[in-house]
Amino acid sequence: MSSHLANPICLERVHRWLIKPQQAHRLWLGKHCVLVAWLGLLMAVMSPAGGLGIPLCWFQSAAGLPCPGCGLMRSLSCAIRGMFLESWHYHPMGLLILALFALTAGQSLLPRSRRERLAQLLESRSACFNALYLAFVTGFVSFGVVRALVHCATWM
Repeated sequence: MSSHLANPICLERVHRWLIKPQQAHRLWLGKHCVLVAWLGLLMAVMSPAGGLGIPLCWFQSAAGLPCPGCGLMRSLSCAIRGMFLESWHYHPMGLLILALFALTAGQSLLPRSRRERLAQLLESRSACFNALYLAFVTGFVSFGVVRALVHCATWM
C-alpha cells in the first residue's frame, strides 16, 4: 500500500476513535483510572518529597536514559505538600497529573447519580474529551522522548 493512502486511513481510524462516546467515560473515569488515581495519591502522600534515595526506574537503570515518567513520584509528592517549584523541577507534568488524580479519585466518592451525570457529560462531548486524552498522552510521551534526547546530547 502506498504511503499517501495510509495517511487518510490512519486519520480515519483516529477520527473514529475520537468520536466513540463510551470511550471518553472509560478513559477518564473507568475503574482502572480510579484505582490508579487513588494509588497515585496514596503513594504521593506516603513518599518523602525528595524521593526514597534509591533509584526505582528500571528503564533508567537498564538504559541509562530517563523514561517519560522519571521524577513523577517525587513531583507528585512535592506538589501534594505545596512545594510547586520543586514539583515542576522533578517533572513538569506532575502538577497536572496530581490534579487529574484528585479529580478522578474525588468523583469516585460522589453519589452514583452524580457520577452517571458526569459520565453522560463526557459521552456528550466525547470528541473533545478523547482529543484531550490523546493530547495528554502524546504530550507525556513527547516530553519523555525530548528529555531522553537532551540527556543523550549531554553525553556527547
